[in-house]
Amino acid sequence: MKPKPVLVFVGVAVLAAATAGGFAWRRAAVRRAIVTASLPATPEMRDASFVLQERLAQAEKSARSGSVDGLVELAIVYHANGYFGEAARCYEGLEELQPSEARWPHLHASILAGYGENEPAIGLWRRAVELAPDYTPARLRLADALLKDNRRDEAAKVYQDVLARKPGEPYALLGLARIDLEQNRLQDARTKLETVYETSKAQLGYDLIVSVYERLGLADRAAAIRGSYRASGAYRDVPDPWADSLLDDCYDTYRIALGAGAINRSGDYPTALRLLLRAVQLAPKDVSAHFQLGGMYREHGELAKAGQEFQQCTVIDPAFSDGWIQLSNLLAQMGDAQGSERTLLAGLGHCPDSPGINLARGRMLQKAGQIEEAIPYFEASIRIRPNEPDAYIDLANAYIALGKNDLGIQQLHKALEVDPEHPGVLTVLAYNAISNKDRADADRWMTRVANQPNVQKEMVARLAAEYASVFGQPWAR
Repeated sequence: MKPKPVLVFVGVAVLAAATAGGFAWRRAAVRRAIVTASLPATPEMRDASFVLQERLAQAEKSARSGSVDGLVELAIVYHANGYFGEAARCYEGLEELQPSEARWPHLHASILAGYGENEPAIGLWRRAVELAPDYTPARLRLADALLKDNRRDEAAKVYQDVLARKPGEPYALLGLARIDLEQNRLQDARTKLETVYETSKAQLGYDLIVSVYERLGLADRAAAIRGSYRASGAYRDVPDPWADSLLDDCYDTYRIALGAGAINRSGDYPTALRLLLRAVQLAPKDVSAHFQLGGMYREHGELAKAGQEFQQCTVIDPAFSDGWIQLSNLLAQMGDAQGSERTLLAGLGHCPDSPGINLARGRMLQKAGQIEEAIPYFEASIRIRPNEPDAYIDLANAYIALGKNDLGIQQLHKALEVDPEHPGVLTVLAYNAISNKDRADADRWMTRVANQPNVQKEMVARLAAEYASVFGQPWAR
């Protein structure tokens, strides 16, 4: 008997549903197979925290059931806590399961590059750039990897692509300057590096610009940049929000604090603060985490909270001298002079051999006009830590205030022995030479002052005016 049209329609619909269900079932089965095949062997975790071990165990259990979300969590937690081989294995699966997600090849590439596997990392970064063309860190990482592989023309094109999207991007300019330097285009490299150095406030390019100045015969400028480098601290890596987000799943407080500092320097205070608060929560007895948190609060004007953190440092570890110093300084900043002095004296009782506390006590006495009493503390600071310029400078100021100029100048020269390009010392010695009407000496110090980028232009102009007044002729650089 010929079936009725309605029954034919229902039969077709049922067959289509069964077919679709079969496809869906097969897709789910394939997905589960990829997830389980991407699971790494569980690493040795004897020293890992219980919380981390539990987190990884739950993620692995979820992934073993075929959950892609479980594999995502496993990859991120492994990566965040330094289990890079395990994370890379997970990322391989995620790249197959979520081929339109740019984060996975980007993060995977960062692991491979760290292992020196440059060629596969380049391929992954190319994929990340294709998927997320506006994510600048992936382009910069790709360019850096190409340059490391001596593929200069390809690297230059990627750096130029970054600059076309973000004019003036300092990391791209830095990369192009490195290529100029390798090709002996010194003037081109110099132009780019001076821009990078200035716009990054001496955080980028200082090592390369020293090399360029030396090769161009500008030894004084090279020496001045070395002085700036001493004060500027470590190299600042490319800000990378995708990599930074791993810190939310990290259980190593040192890594968290290090990352929070970099994020704060990049201008994202809320994220940096959240991370440091997490570090303190994970390790409430970690004095360094409390200290960094106090410093961050103070930097952003939250003085009461900063005081609580510095106070906590002195409770957790009374031998941690920096806690006493910063608490004392903060109390002085808040107008509590008596509290500041009490804190510093308490710190000196706990840390009598701290060069920092001795220096701070000397400064406090000097500020109060007790200059003779301050001198032994400056001398103690020098004796304990002779390789820092500050105590020499303060001792010099004390001698000069007492009218013992020759002794003061001797201390300034000692300060230069440990920090040859200290801007404050150079300016004082230049002024001293001008005041003594020693033109040859004045010329020498003026040249060093003018070549030190950390000396303000206004100060150079004032010294030049004093030079012209004393010698009757303008100073010629």
